[in-house]
Amino acid sequence: MSDKRCRRGPHDVIVGLDLASQEHQVVVLDSDGRRLTRFRIPHSISGLQELLDRTVPGRLERVTGERVFCFEATGHVWEAVAGFLEARRERYVIVNPLATFRVREARQLNRHKTDLTDAEQIAELVRTGVHTRTQLETDPYMTLRRMWGEYTRLRLERSRSKTLLTHQLYGLFPELVGEWSDALAPGSAAVLRTGLTPLEIAAMTPAEFVKRVRAATAGRRVWRFKLVQVHEKAQKTVACQQGMAALSREVTRLVARIDFLTAQLETCAKEVKALLAAVEESRFLMTIPGLSWRSAAGILAHIGSIEKYRHGRQLIKLAGTNPSRRDSGQTVGSYQAMSHRGRAGLREVVYMATLSGLQHNPRIRAHYDRLIQRTKHPLSKMKALGACMNKLLLMAFAVMKRKEAFNPAHVWTGNMRNAA
Repeated sequence: MSDKRCRRGPHDVIVGLDLASQEHQVVVLDSDGRRLTRFRIPHSISGLQELLDRTVPGRLERVTGERVFCFEATGHVWEAVAGFLEARRERYVIVNPLATFRVREARQLNRHKTDLTDAEQIAELVRTGVHTRTQLETDPYMTLRRMWGEYTRLRLERSRSKTLLTHQLYGLFPELVGEWSDALAPGSAAVLRTGLTPLEIAAMTPAEFVKRVRAATAGRRVWRFKLVQVHEKAQKTVACQQGMAALSREVTRLVARIDFLTAQLETCAKEVKALLAAVEESRFLMTIPGLSWRSAAGILAHIGSIEKYRHGRQLIKLAGTNPSRRDSGQTVGSYQAMSHRGRAGLREVVYMATLSGLQHNPRIRAHYDRLIQRTKHPLSKMKALGACMNKLLLMAFAVMKRKEAFNPAHVWTGNMRNAA
């Protein structure tokens, strides 16, 4: 690697850290792999300052040479440590946790694992050059990553609450589930906000029920004939009456929780859109047909600045969508599945964007049709979809790297393919 922080001299020292939430294990190796010292530091400003003081090459009987810190990119602690080191212009590199795990298993078949062995293994991997070029992301990309994480968590929590609401409705008012295709449709949500049980609905007149529901519509339009049908079904429903009031209160609170999450989701979406407008790459990325602001935000949140990538295949490896081949002896692997060694969140975003691209992007659609219809070795639909995911990542890299809008009629030359 040509990066300065990845070059080490014969007198340099490698400082391996096994990070934890409260305390970090430190092991210092020389360029020959000999352990110079080991100690523990607390996760605090004073502890990290102690780390800098105790790893000065002069204090380790090194007249010349520099030091490089190394640790795994796990959890959130590594970001705090990386920020501390960057503020003091210290070199650091990141080790893939999977590499640490695999090499430790190969060297220690007894599956022995301690903080000390992990820190030493991390330093050894850096000494031998088995590490990545990952660095702490800068703004606005780091802010976008944080906000996108919040957005996806809000969507997931809202989806889980909606699933729970549907399940509870089968015990409260099963006929209501079939009246609207969506349990959170304006009419269905308005009925649930009233907190009425089917028995209480049946005891009311249709006019009283309609008036009660329209007071809880939250400004949304509700069809009267739908409410009359709900009133009729409430008179015919069969449900266990024991505990019905408690179940009704739970459903009412679930709807209130979903309303709250929906409001937060809308606020977060506005903030993401505003920040996305400040990211230069988004202007070119959203020119690709089928990519919405959600897809653009998700892709940029995971890959960060495009300037740190040299070719589009790096994005494919980052997403873990690169095909992996397995041959053994005379057995040639015919099935090349995705490696799944990259970021699952990026894979999910690209998968959904590719499904949209099949409908709106003629280049993606043509590539998909060609792969499943070719006479020699046609691909299954899922394999072709995976290949289209890689194609979309190459397109995204090309428009962002070249800072050009997507052109459906563009013809790629051989040099362009190599660059992408």
